[in-house]
This record gives sequence, C-alpha cells and structure tokens, in this order.
Amino acid sequence: MPAGSAAPPSPSSVAEQLAVDGGLEVADPPPPAGDLKQELDHFVNVETCVQEKAKLDPLVGDALRAIGYDTFLRDACRLLEAAKDKKRETCEKIDSSALRSRCQAWEAMAAQRPDDCPMLYEALPARGRSAACVAVAGRDPRMCAGESRIAPRATCEAMVTQQDAKCDPLLPNDRASCKRELARWRSMLSAPLDGLAKLPPPRAKLTLKGDGPTPDPATPETDLASDFATGAVVVTLRERSRVEMGSIGESDAVRFAPTPNKRPRVGIAVTLDPPSLGSKDPPKPVLQKLEIEVPGEATLVYPGAKCDCKLTTARMERTRGGEVAIVLEGVVSMGTRGYKVNIDLSTFVRDVVAETQGTRALPPLHPALSASVSPANPKFL
Repeated sequence: MPAGSAAPPSPSSVAEQLAVDGGLEVADPPPPAGDLKQELDHFVNVETCVQEKAKLDPLVGDALRAIGYDTFLRDACRLLEAAKDKKRETCEKIDSSALRSRCQAWEAMAAQRPDDCPMLYEALPARGRSAACVAVAGRDPRMCAGESRIAPRATCEAMVTQQDAKCDPLLPNDRASCKRELARWRSMLSAPLDGLAKLPPPRAKLTLKGDGPTPDPATPETDLASDFATGAVVVTLRERSRVEMGSIGESDAVRFAPTPNKRPRVGIAVTLDPPSLGSKDPPKPVLQKLEIEVPGEATLVYPGAKCDCKLTTARMERTRGGEVAIVLEGVVSMGTRGYKVNIDLSTFVRDVVAETQGTRALPPLHPALSASVSPANPKFL
C-alpha cells in the first residue's frame, strides 16, 4: 500500500455506510455478554435485583420512561427468577408479551424442558414452539433446522454445539449477536445428545396436468423440497393427530391469482382419526385443507374447490425428529378448470404439540370433509 494512502474499509464499515446511504438505521451493538450462570448464582429475589439494576444510564432511563414501561427492570429481573427457580408461571407476571416469551424460553432452556418453550403463536398450535428454544432445551442440534431464518439458525447451532465458528458466516451485526448469546449461556449449556438419528430429508414433488379442457401448466412437475425444509408440527388430541404442511392461507390473499412468474405452491392439512370403538381398522386419514397455487391462476382451495382425491400415504410420527409423509392423488377442480394432481411430501417432525382448550387445530369429527382412501395397500400410522 503506498505511503499515506488510506486503508481499505472493513466489510462491517462498508455495510454500515451502505445502510446510512440507503436511509436505514444501523443496528445497535449487542450489550455485554456477562455470565448468566454467575448472575443466577448471585440472584436473591426480584426486589434486590431491581435495586441493583436501577443504576441506569440517564439516557436509557429517559427512553424507558418515554415508552411508558415503568416495570421494565422488575420484568427483566423475573427472567432471572424464572431461570433460577425453573418455574414457567413466573413469566406470566411480565407485562410485555415479547419479554414474557423470552422468559419462557430462558426457563425452558435452563430446565432443559423443550415442552416449556414458548409457542410461536399461542392461538395457533399448528405453528409449534420456537425451534431454537426446543433445540437448546432438548440438546438436539437437529431441531435448529426448524428455524427458517439464517441468523437464528446459526445462533441456535452455535449454542447447542457450543461452537463459536457457527457464527462466523453471518453478517457483522448478526455475528456479534450470535457470539454474545453463546458467551452468555456457555456455562449453562450441556453437551448435545449423542446417537441422534439423521433427520428424514425433505421431499416434495408436485405434478399437475390439465384435466379435460384445461391445458397443462407451463411446468407440470415442480420440486418444492425447499418449502418443507424446516419440518412440520404434529398436533395431537388423545388418539387423533393433525399435520399442516406448507403454507395454508389465512387471509383474502388466497383469492387472488399469483403472478405468472411465481412457482407453484402447495399447502395441505391432514388429520388421522381413530377407528370406531372395537374396530381393527387403521386410523382414518381425512383431508382437512388443500391449497394449490398455479402461476397466473386463482388459487385452488379445498374445501370450496372439488377434490376427488385419495390419500394413499398419511404418516405422522409423534416424536421430534420423526417423519411426516403425505401422498395425495386425484383431480382438483373449480368451475371449468381442473387438474390431475399428485402430491408427494415428506419431512421431519420439528415439534409435537398437544391441543389445549381454546384452540381448534383439530376439527370436530365430521365425515363431510373426508377424502376417499385408496384400498390398495394404504400406508398409515
């Protein structure tokens, strides 16, 4: 480098300058990591903790007062209380829903109880629990694959395996945050479990062919395996099970045609209902929902559309890391438009959730929504 010339900018400063030039705020640096285990050993009670933490920077105090969070310190100290006492109910006293969820994750990870991890959406059990929390609490690095975003997945893998190198591929801000989480929790973490089986690889093939006057789509066969790479959630209620795979629309968006250059999409929900009392028949598969997006056309949604379909495979293991497999074939039609459909899906179980009062993932037993079942060697679990 010639004398007097400036050193080239670091990748982090380039990223920061691009953010400033683009009118975006650069994220704050992560706070000091500290040692969570030492803090828990030192913790006496919430009141003492509040007094010790009350010496805030005046500017931070101004900001907290401005947003009206007068119990912030008390709620923050309850994170320590829940993690030390390993009592999930302590978290219910926290005002902020985001902080309450973090408290539940702390308690679950400290107690190594994956079932205590917070749900992504309390009223939607089909979405399951936080995958990173389940992985850390269960000491199972495989479950990090359930995180759809890169930074949370890398942080999850770093914490479960206790390897800083898992953070290295991330962008500067995310990398610093990842290493901070690992440093803070390192003395609290146990070694990952040994002898874990490999996860079933995601498989998803959609075949669409025009039925009757409907022409074949531009791409009759599509590999959608990447859409199912984060696993599936099995919801249980006694002997019944339900799985929702892919994206099931919950808004008016499904009424509009996707753009012609968008690839096809599949969302499907299937239940396994127990046979009648005393019967030796296998569990009965029921097609609850089906959505098929054909580029440039209105989404086919069942119920609503006609589905003359057969579920030839419906397998749902009730164990994290197990397999979910759904195979459906038949004709789906709406008005004059119809397609011969073959859907072959398989992925891993990332969570198993027991349905609780107030949620309705599993529908009432109702024969009207039953899909016909192939009598030739059906495969059900």
